[in-house]
Amino acid sequence: MRVLITTDVVGGVWSFTEELVDSLRARGHEPALAALGGRPSAAQRAWLDARPGLRCYLLPYPLEWMPEPEPGLSASLAALREVGQRFAPDVVHLNQFYYGAHELGAPRVVTAHSDVLSWWHAVKGEAPPADAWFARYRGWVGAGLTGAAARTAPASWSARRTEELYAPGPIRAIHNARTPARYLASVAAPRRRRVVAAGRLWDEAKAVTDLAAAAPALAAADIEVTVAGPVHHPAGGRDFPADAPGLRWVGSLDAPALQALLAESAVYAATSRYEPFGLAPLEAALAGCALVARDIPTFRELWDGCALFYEPGEAGALADAVRSLLGDEPARRALAEAAQARALERYAPERLGAAYEAVYREATTR
Repeated sequence: MRVLITTDVVGGVWSFTEELVDSLRARGHEPALAALGGRPSAAQRAWLDARPGLRCYLLPYPLEWMPEPEPGLSASLAALREVGQRFAPDVVHLNQFYYGAHELGAPRVVTAHSDVLSWWHAVKGEAPPADAWFARYRGWVGAGLTGAAARTAPASWSARRTEELYAPGPIRAIHNARTPARYLASVAAPRRRRVVAAGRLWDEAKAVTDLAAAAPALAAADIEVTVAGPVHHPAGGRDFPADAPGLRWVGSLDAPALQALLAESAVYAATSRYEPFGLAPLEAALAGCALVARDIPTFRELWDGCALFYEPGEAGALADAVRSLLGDEPARRALAEAAQARALERYAPERLGAAYEAVYREATTR
């Protein structure tokens, strides 16, 4: 089956498409990428170069959630249609909403990774403004979802939330995946008394400020608190306090350096207040970290029974959970073993590829 997959070079969608492409190729399908949002980074380019048979069409147009995507977004539709004519796919897998409303020459599958409305509700705790930008965005997302032959999301919570906000019809939950070999480390290996968090530190949805607030209490207990990722807000919002007392910021790390950090750390703090899935906790679980997670529906769905949970926004409860694990090595190791086992069983690329293969077959026969 020939599958044209849209991706973007800006965020976690690229990581999702890496795993999807490799798992589809392993199953004998022929995927191709249409990459939006700018030019690939050096790491993304290296990943493409390592797959010489993979076609990637670069479409450096804006994404629908950007502050002012027009007229570039409309112009990108003609470019995507031209790619479709050249590649002649059996199915088009869209990881952006906008294109789902438009004929592309093959059945369309839309994956709802995240959206601005659900982000706003979860992060701001209120409905988004009733302005022209949100009205236009809501229209694009709703039309794109409704126009698809099939719809998916990376977790049940994100699927149900998208259904509530846009009423497009049923959305199927298919969990994301990570290739184990990229992050796997022995749970039994010696670990530093360290708790770590990684990702877009400036993003208020990630709420790594919980860990910054807990850092002084943890440092007083001889526990290292290390964070990795960008700290400067790209749109003029509040930067992450990288110089907070008790906190060590190690900058933005590439995948090998991040794996090395995780593999020698005892605990990973998953602090997000909004998370449609969360690849970073999955990577940490594969690397043998015990998980301490904010008690939100997504993390409960994915990690219940193999993580400690703390009340949202309660830095003291986060510190208590980390201290309790680092004060009881058998309990910490048992939790880490449970998280790693779940990661290997439930969030494997083979399962991702098989699930999407089934969705594509349904879409093409509908």
